[in-house]
Amino acid sequence: MISKPAEKEPRFKSPSALSLIKSPKLQAFAILLMAAAVLCGCISEDDSIAAPSLNLSEGNISDNATDKIKVAASISPLRDFAKAVGGERVEVMTVIPPGAEPHTFEPTPSLMVELSRADLYVMNGAGLEFWISRLLEANRDLHLVDSSQGIDLQSESAEEIDPHIWLSLRNAEIQVRNIAAGLSEVDPEGSDVYARNRDDYIERLRALDREFNESLASAEKKIFIVHHPAWSYFASDYGLRQVPLMENEKEPGPKYMSQVIDLARQSNITTIFVEPEYNPKAAEVIASEMSAKVVSLDPLAEGYLDNMAHAGREIAKSMAG
Repeated sequence: MISKPAEKEPRFKSPSALSLIKSPKLQAFAILLMAAAVLCGCISEDDSIAAPSLNLSEGNISDNATDKIKVAASISPLRDFAKAVGGERVEVMTVIPPGAEPHTFEPTPSLMVELSRADLYVMNGAGLEFWISRLLEANRDLHLVDSSQGIDLQSESAEEIDPHIWLSLRNAEIQVRNIAAGLSEVDPEGSDVYARNRDDYIERLRALDREFNESLASAEKKIFIVHHPAWSYFASDYGLRQVPLMENEKEPGPKYMSQVIDLARQSNITTIFVEPEYNPKAAEVIASEMSAKVVSLDPLAEGYLDNMAHAGREIAKSMAG
């Protein structure tokens, strides 16, 4: 569905510390943890990342004079959805490049002007694009799809929404339906193509969901540990519990980490999942304390279905036996 969101600019916070099993503090570990925090250099919510130059191979809106519908999508998974649904009728570019931190990304004024020339803008919604009101000011008539419409949103805190909706295959189906509806509105002649492509892609999403239902239902453990808490929607789909290392977008304190380590040891957890957007040094220090390995999962990787298949299988493997 095409809509114009309310001009609210939320800030993002990670979930508050879990109330886990208490354990004695280790002074030596506290020193290691403080050293890791210095090394980590994790991006704070007040930092911003310069907008990228547009890649012509991705579809520069102003320089590509074609008859295709020009679509701009906030993140790579949304680009994959739009390409899958639109097929040869669309030309899609990604606004937030792989490796950038979407929580703090802000487009430059020149990129805003470029984006305003798109036929359709596909936003994630759920508060991710806190700058979207400025884009609408540049083009009040811009066709905008809020792909989060119809999704049961979760809270990161009492005030903030968790924006990582695409990491649920079931939410992805809703996002694909919203994108197909938006494309049909701006290009009615392609409606049959969009409906057919939508249904084909949704069947692929459902097949992977069925695989995860089977593999994760048989997992002996139901807990997995992540550095950054991006996988809440995925965990909810399969009755799992995501335990984050970060507290309020910052490296954890010794007390909280002592609790997480106790939980990991009790549950025989030997894997910590990290993201490429964050420096893994702190997670590596903690992993050594837990005798665990560090595995990278990228929520924003290109090739959505392959990436989700990899992530789901790695999470299932971490909870087996």
